[in-house]
Amino acid sequence: MNEYAENLVNSQKKIKLVATEDILSDKGVLLAKSGIELNKKTCENILRFKLLKPLEESIAIENQLNATSIYDKINQMVLTTTCLIAMHKQVNEKTSLQKCCLRLEKFPLIQQKLTVLCVELPHVFEQSILSAYLAYLCARLEQQEQSKIEEYFLAGLVHDIGFLHIDHRILKKSGELTPEEWRSIQAHPLIGYEILKAIANFPKTASRAVLEHHENLDGTGYPRKKTKQDLSELGQLISLLDNVISIYNKKFKEQERSMRCVIPVLQINMHSYFSTVASSIIRMLKKAPDTPIKPIHPNLVNDLIDNSQNKQEYIQQTTQLIKGNNKEIGFTHNNKEVYYIQNIANNIIFIVNSAGLHDSYYMDELENLNEEDRHSHYNELADTLVMLEEIIYQCQFYQKTANVFVSNNPQHQIAQIISKCLQQIRALPSPDKPGSFHRTKAG
Repeated sequence: MNEYAENLVNSQKKIKLVATEDILSDKGVLLAKSGIELNKKTCENILRFKLLKPLEESIAIENQLNATSIYDKINQMVLTTTCLIAMHKQVNEKTSLQKCCLRLEKFPLIQQKLTVLCVELPHVFEQSILSAYLAYLCARLEQQEQSKIEEYFLAGLVHDIGFLHIDHRILKKSGELTPEEWRSIQAHPLIGYEILKAIANFPKTASRAVLEHHENLDGTGYPRKKTKQDLSELGQLISLLDNVISIYNKKFKEQERSMRCVIPVLQINMHSYFSTVASSIIRMLKKAPDTPIKPIHPNLVNDLIDNSQNKQEYIQQTTQLIKGNNKEIGFTHNNKEVYYIQNIANNIIFIVNSAGLHDSYYMDELENLNEEDRHSHYNELADTLVMLEEIIYQCQFYQKTANVFVSNNPQHQIAQIISKCLQQIRALPSPDKPGSFHRTKAG
């Protein structure tokens, strides 16, 4: 099944599709005449056949996204988000952004795919719009020339179009992904890159950034496990912005907190990105206002401390398990896949140690504060919880990656060692379940 063709056909429920030429099967059977609107029945029939040429080359979308509509969507997003309004005032110039949007009109296929993305995966589209705008802000604050600003903007806007070519059932799955499904997800940067590479005059720097937007300097990213010497700064910028947006949407947006609150999480991951890129994004985020401390019910503060203690205990035990696993495997095996898994483990260990989360001293201190002091530390506590959740995310990524290796090499001796470690991690109480760890306080 051509997953993009299915997404394109599904979008017919909300937008009008018109055949721009005869649509033929690979055997020459006429499926739709040029000029007709594709209705539900015609679309279902088209999906039954292998086509002579890709469906996207034979259709047009009525009122598809263009420079004006993209610009309007960005403006609407900015004007309805307090912290973005403050950040926008730092550049206070609209012509440059309009030019970025106009550049998009040179690439009709991208306009089509963004339109389908908006209809079929609206949450991904919204994040892409925000990524494009934040990349634009970074470029402006760096005082880049207009052509570079446009490359930053385009890279942010299209970095996730590869998702349109992945089975939508995997993308919408709520439970744990199988190793095969996880491999499919990991293919989306490569798919996006191949699409963009084939588009005449699309900036090579932007298409490369799309390929690299899940890669890390230490080789723990995907799809190609590239390391520092093989990565571009724009790719790293889009990668880090992707993380900023994900953390902000999951942890701070509903609380009406500022995007500035993401900075502590970036700081514990600074070693994973080019320092110039991380510094650029932190400078941009500092343009956002601080979140004022609101009156907090004491029970919420106490719950926050309990939640943080629980997560820290989980991280401590998981870190000990993966550290022991690395030691048991050793580093003389010459297996690149295993080195990749061990690098992810080392990255987690480094973050835990550098953030001072390898023991319970900080949490014990907070637990012993009186109610008034606890309230004044609420934002600090909330930031600590976000850091803990970021490390747990890294632990989950370790488990997914290790699980793929075990699945592909069930008889391998090292796979059996890793499998034992994964079983021990899975046996730990959930870090999200209150009171799931029994803590013994000193004294």
